[in-house]
Amino acid sequence: MPLFLRALPLSLQTFWRYLLLLPFLAVAAFVLSVVGSFIPFVSFLVPAAVSAFCIIMGLRCALAARGHYGTSGFKQLLFASFVYGLLNLVIENIYAGVGLGIIKVMSEFGITINDKNLLGSAIVIFSLYYILISIFASLIAVPMTEAAAATPRGPDNGYFFGFGTGAFSLFLIMLVWAFGGKFFAFFGEVGAIFLMLLTALFAALRGEDIPWEWGTDLNTLMGGTLFMAWASSWFFATAVLAWESAGQRRKRAQTTAIETQRVSGEDLRALRESRQGGQGAPFGD
Repeated sequence: MPLFLRALPLSLQTFWRYLLLLPFLAVAAFVLSVVGSFIPFVSFLVPAAVSAFCIIMGLRCALAARGHYGTSGFKQLLFASFVYGLLNLVIENIYAGVGLGIIKVMSEFGITINDKNLLGSAIVIFSLYYILISIFASLIAVPMTEAAAATPRGPDNGYFFGFGTGAFSLFLIMLVWAFGGKFFAFFGEVGAIFLMLLTALFAALRGEDIPWEWGTDLNTLMGGTLFMAWASSWFFATAVLAWESAGQRRKRAQTTAIETQRVSGEDLRALRESRQGGQGAPFGD
């Protein structure tokens, strides 16, 4: 059975944990973004680090649902967030540079973006950019899971353990997340939840009704947010199963290496003993 299908039951167990966390995560992301914008030298990195932090916390929900409880502290998770945030920023800039290069090449062949094809070109460019970002997010999901499951010593297998494992299933879920979230996918469930909290607070202060509908229609803010939260839970659950698979492969490889080393040692010892016996034989006759 494909990995993304095997992850469905775990996604439901992850979903309610992630839902409970989301309001706190949305507020924390806002606070970290504001505070981080005043930190010298790294303020440019804060948005990417905050995004990575939100993913890591979601992965911890899936890990908990699976029975894995990481013991890393807040500082360690924050450091991992900056590591993956910086990596993501580098990849985004590479994509942007390639995109500008393509536009320049197109202009050399007389293909330009103007008012007539502006909307269509924007949709194509945004879609291609999202696909490229989704591919990278799928490749790095298992290493981020390793960081989310880390002990106080840090990730046992490093920050790139399992790179690319389960990428196909994870990429499919990213597409489902985007299409199901529709327009609200532009903000993501963390941003959407913060928007819901903010508008609800303003409405309460003014004595007005909440300006969004309570329902599961994907075209509504509530429905779109709930769908994205579940799809993200599905992504996190799939990443955890892929992480377990990568860990099992590593253990098998280590066991095989140990067995090979033991057998080689026994062969070497037998060879040495046979040579010693052969050298001693003439004197025994």
